[in-house]
Amino acid sequence: MDFVKAPRTTSAVISQPEQDGWFGLIYAQAAMRSRIEAVLMERHRLSFSAFEILCRLKDFEPQPVRSLASELVTVSPTRASRLVQDLIDAGHLVRGANQADGRISLISLTEEGRRYIQIVARTFEESIKQFFVDVLDADDIAALARIWRKLETAENSPESHRKDLHSSDVDRS
Repeated sequence: MDFVKAPRTTSAVISQPEQDGWFGLIYAQAAMRSRIEAVLMERHRLSFSAFEILCRLKDFEPQPVRSLASELVTVSPTRASRLVQDLIDAGHLVRGANQADGRISLISLTEEGRRYIQIVARTFEESIKQFFVDVLDADDIAALARIWRKLETAENSPESHRKDLHSSDVDRS
């Protein structure tokens, strides 16, 4: 596969290498997700997004759909509701009543769903190993973890908020 080149702009804000880095990150994420989803679909007829829902419920159940949807990385809230219903129809999830608030239904894994997620998780891990771990060395993976920590903490730094405020002021002028 050829390296996908980042779109070219005439930005005065970021350099072309910075832009290439940004788009490289986005393209890498899309490529990894696409490859893993292809395996999940082939072996289990399960989308990456549905797999993410099952994993979130495995770790924290029961949950209201709205709370679950707010935690998902790959799914919009509207799509999450549809996927949850599909997983209920398939027998992997069950909807129950919230004893504290009858207006809210709680979603949990069924016993069949628990067995299913264990099987699918194995496929997922094998795919990560094939498409990610086996391709990168330990230094690459450590660098990605270090980069992620930097990006994660930048979101909460006072400097990032000042920059956001400044850029909003500039946009209004």
